[in-house]
This record gives sequence, structure tokens and C-alpha cells, in this order.
Amino acid sequence: MDYIESLFDKLKKYLKNTNLKKSLGFYIIIAIISCGFCYLATYLFCEGWKNVILSAEGVKDYAIIYMDNKSYTIDSAKIPAGVNKKLLIFNLTESFSVFVYASIAIYLVSHIYYKNKLMEPLAILKKEIEAVGRNDFSLDCSYLSNDEIGEICQAFNQMRLRLIDNQKSIWKLVQDQRELNAAFAHDIRTPLTVMKGHTEILRRFHPKGQITEEKLLDTLAIIDAQADRLEQFADTMKEINTFEELELKRKRRTRKELYKELEQLVKGMVPPEVTVNITIEQEEDVGDINCDSSAILEVVGNLISNALRYSHFIQINLQLENGMLYLYIKDDGTGFDKKALQNAKKPYFTTEKGHFGLGLTICKLLCEKHGGSLELTNGINGGAIACASFFTA
Repeated sequence: MDYIESLFDKLKKYLKNTNLKKSLGFYIIIAIISCGFCYLATYLFCEGWKNVILSAEGVKDYAIIYMDNKSYTIDSAKIPAGVNKKLLIFNLTESFSVFVYASIAIYLVSHIYYKNKLMEPLAILKKEIEAVGRNDFSLDCSYLSNDEIGEICQAFNQMRLRLIDNQKSIWKLVQDQRELNAAFAHDIRTPLTVMKGHTEILRRFHPKGQITEEKLLDTLAIIDAQADRLEQFADTMKEINTFEELELKRKRRTRKELYKELEQLVKGMVPPEVTVNITIEQEEDVGDINCDSSAILEVVGNLISNALRYSHFIQINLQLENGMLYLYIKDDGTGFDKKALQNAKKPYFTTEKGHFGLGLTICKLLCEKHGGSLELTNGINGGAIACASFFTA
């Protein structure tokens, strides 16, 4: 029995992996052979009963003609009418049994072929199509067979996986655009804050004649510079779709120019009630630096904005050493908690409502694109410390 079961298992596996045309031909051959055996059995059965009837009726005067030891004919003219009627039934049974067996064979072949070769994969494909129709790509439609239906299922499954990849790409594109829009909205706050601060100074002191012509021109130059930054932001947003596409525009500039821009930015951002102390350390033989000042100022603006929310005193240290510009910003606030230290540089992490949680993420990206890094820690005596570094050689 084990041998027979093993044989049937092998046959079933063979038929499952055989292509549709060959497997259908196999089923048809089996059906034809089965029909032949059934007809032969029916023929022998009917012929046997005809002999029994003839013997039971006492019919002796009849002729039997053998042909190739396979069949014979009876001279019905010498057989009684009653016996002829009984024989007619068996003759008709022999004749019509061919059509009956053929019909049964056709039905069984189509039924078994559909059940063994088509039913399961078609059910899998139907479920997959319904799932895709409701935008659900989690259903695996793989079908372990080497026939054409198996290939169709495999192709459909590959299409499902490609749709998943396309959905991920679309979702990433949407997320990138969302982050980019949020970053743009976040970063325009800094130049707007500077512009508002200097505009307020002009509004309060210029009518009273308390601002000299030189100071007025300097203030207008600062406002104009911040307007240029806004224009650069707008141009950048039109050119890129993701943070990864952001390209820095480095150029040679003197240290004095960069430090002046930084001081102007700080003065425009920091309100009078907050104390800011700026110290600069650098090597004696340092010449011009190669940098993207807009990126550096953007980092400074974001770090100062964070510090202003938690403190009333900010210490800014600049160090230029071995081609690296190090920017340290320390405040007297409560510092970073453990969760913030681990997640502050991740997108959308924030501890306050109304903030995007992208400021430090943008700083980190700009520092890395500038060949540096962003590190966060707490001071020994309290307060938060942010260290941004930039490669400027």
C-alpha cells in the first residue's frame, strides 16, 4: 500500500508540474483507456447474458459464426420472437454504452482536470485581484507549479511586489515633499525674525532721529541680505524635491565677512532681554575659507532659535582649526532629557506643540553635507550644548 500511495503522490506531483496541454492529453488518454475497458466489460457481460437467455429458452437451432475469436453473430431468423426482444435489449445496451461511457469520461476529465489544474490557482488569482481592487497588496499569490498557470501566478505576484515598491516610492516622495515644505516653512522664520527685529528698531528710533545715517544704511543692508536669503530659499525649493538633492554652493570668502554676517544674524534674532556672548578662536595663519555661508547661517539660526525658547543667556564660541569651523552654542536652560538626546535629530521629534521638529534634522543634514557633523550634549553645570562643525578648507 505504501508503494501505491508513493506512486500516486509522484504521479500527482508530475501532473501538477506538467504544462496544461500535456496534462490534458494524459487525462484524455486515461479516459479513453477506461472507456475501452468499460465497454469491453459491458460487451462481455451482454454477450454472456445473451448466451444464458438462449440456453434458458432452449434455443438450439442457431448458428454461431466466430470472427477472429472476438465476436460472433446469431442467425436471428431461427430464434423465437420473445427471445429476440430480450436479445435486442442487450444489443442496444452494447451500442449505447459507448456514448454513455464517452459522456461520463468527458465529464470526469473536465471535472478532475479543473479540480487538479485550475481550481486552486484561479481561486488564488481571484482573491489577489479582489485584494488589489481594494488597494491591499499584502496577499501573496504564489502557486508552486511549473505549468502556465503557475507562471501566471508568479508574474502576478511580481506585479504585486512592483506595485508595493511603487507605493513605497510614491509615499516616500510625498513624505519628502512634506518634509521639504515643512523645512521651508521652518527656515523662513529665521530671516523673517531678523527682518522684523531690524524693522522694529527702525520704526522705534528713526522717527526720533536716534539712528545715524550709517546705522540706517547698515540696518537696511541687513534687511536686504535677509530678503536675499528668502529668495535663495524660494529658488532652492523650486529646484529640489528631497533633502538629499540639496547641493551646497561653496565659495571663497574672508573670515571677517562670515563673522559679520553671523553677528548680524544673532543681533537680529535675539531680543534685548536675552544676553548673548560671542567669542572667536582661530589659528593665526588661517586665510580665506571655502564655505556655503547660507548653510552655516541657517544652522546658526536654527540652533539659536532652539536656545531662545529655553534660556536667557546664550554663549556662542567659534573655533577655526585645521580647516574645520566649530560652532558651539550653550544656553542656561534645562538641557536635553534622555529621550531628547536620543531622538532630537530625528525628523518630526519635538517636545512642544506648534513646532515641526525639523530644525535639528536640517542642521544635521547641512553639517554633514558641509563635511562636518552635529553633536548634542548637556553642560556640566546644566544647560544644553550644541556643536556644529563644517569643513571649510
